[in-house]
Amino acid sequence: MIMYNQRNWRDILSEKPKDMTRIEYEITLPKPSEDCMTTYRINRAKKNLRRFNDQYRNGKTEVYDERHIKDPATQMHHIFPASDYPAIADYLENLIALTPTQHYTYAHPNNNTQYIDRAYQYVCLISKTGTIRDNLLGKNKAPIIYDFYLYQTVLNIGLGTEEFYEVPEMDFGDILNRLE
Repeated sequence: MIMYNQRNWRDILSEKPKDMTRIEYEITLPKPSEDCMTTYRINRAKKNLRRFNDQYRNGKTEVYDERHIKDPATQMHHIFPASDYPAIADYLENLIALTPTQHYTYAHPNNNTQYIDRAYQYVCLISKTGTIRDNLLGKNKAPIIYDFYLYQTVLNIGLGTEEFYEVPEMDFGDILNRLE
């Protein structure tokens, strides 16, 4: 049954004034913030890395550690924090799979996610270089998910330099030397 001169339930929920059309009202609404899309892209990248790590690396941590060899890598950690480096926050090359202990004890000591242990960040960079190398060279029979140029970009932005763009394509030895 159609009843006229009553407010539509959608209009009531959105608090649209009765004297405005929906199109006029939508123009007055704030546009969705860029933060929503950034959060979506970051979560999608974490989900993709988790799926890849579970499927092709048996859920193991990317940072080899005898003490945590049997623990599953359930934490997708930003090597360079998303809050400080939003431009590279959704790059797979900036994410690393860690165990909960590695994440909350070593990467963020005392569970303080506002603090990054720089020594462990270096360990993560060395490990991630190996993971990317293995993926790009096809050593683990997995689909290629990384990009060498994007890894150079992550390193340059994260370390505040341009020198990693000088590294020849696929020269992981030079990357490691420059990280030293």
